[in-house]
Amino acid sequence: MEERINREKDKERIEILFGVVEDLMEAMKITAEQAMSLIKISDEDKVVLSKRFSNGKEIGTK
Repeated sequence: MEERINREKDKERIEILFGVVEDLMEAMKITAEQAMSLIKISDEDKVVLSKRFSNGKEIGTK
């Protein structure tokens, strides 16, 4: 049960970070990589977010 709760928290954190990175990309006209570096996203989360960005659009463009 605790493991399921932790997975849900991780999923929610990634959703929030994804939105923050998208907003930063749009506001500053920067790439996803640049946005993730600016807000110091962990390497582990960068991997997850990079995959998500590459599924919908190129990570280096906005």
